[in-house]
Amino acid sequence: MLRWRLCDADWNHWPDGLGDEGFWAACAAEGFAGVELGVYRLEEQLPPARVDAVRRLAEQYDVPVAMLLLSLPAQRWPRGALCGAADEVAAEAAALATVAAQLGLDMIGVWPGADRPGADLVDGLARIVEAAAPVRVAVEYKPGTAVGTCDEALILAAAVPASGVLLDTGHAFAAGEDPAEVVRRLGDRLWHLHLGDADEGNADDDLPVGRRHDFGAFLSALADTGYAGAATLDLYGAVVSKVSTGVAAARESRAHLVSR
Repeated sequence: MLRWRLCDADWNHWPDGLGDEGFWAACAAEGFAGVELGVYRLEEQLPPARVDAVRRLAEQYDVPVAMLLLSLPAQRWPRGALCGAADEVAAEAAALATVAAQLGLDMIGVWPGADRPGADLVDGLARIVEAAAPVRVAVEYKPGTAVGTCDEALILAAAVPASGVLLDTGHAFAAGEDPAEVVRRLGDRLWHLHLGDADEGNADDDLPVGRRHDFGAFLSALADTGYAGAATLDLYGAVVSKVSTGVAAARESRAHLVSR
């Protein structure tokens, strides 16, 4: 039995055109303990009307919102995000943190995808952490960005002690890392999880959990370290490339995890 909350993400179902009602119904039917919502801009993905709607759905299906992820891709932040537009990103994070608090959350995730390798993110992250407080900020690392590895994530977290790390297992596999070892290395800096599978060098695979690697050792590491937070499936790449539908990929991933 999993000792932490297994969640699904709305972005896994964007390519299939599954709306909020269908998403929540599917999550309830498949036994997920929560949902994570992806945000590029608060006014686009979480305007007040949608916040009200997701509150209703969370209550109706007894599947709460467990996390909000602020994604900062290069397409939307061509000059960089934390390193090129820190004030604007901090304002966005502050607004998102306000909504998170309204939904009963004490943490948001941030993926600084627009910040390229070698960029200095310390000052920018410090501004975001300050702007979002008291809501905490967990930074997702991914190969090919300024925070590309576990080592780089730990260095950044040490430089901004009020921040934590969001581990995506697919990104770890793509970086040539062992997610079980990463869990142990991160220790109490591991604040949130994204779960997916990938081949080394392919950070956008987002394959269903268990397609390439057995997650037994990873789950044992979570148990050994006492991780008790939430973990969200991140399967967008597999769905947008038509490897699987979002519902089928989520079902396959959950089956692998609960069988270990």
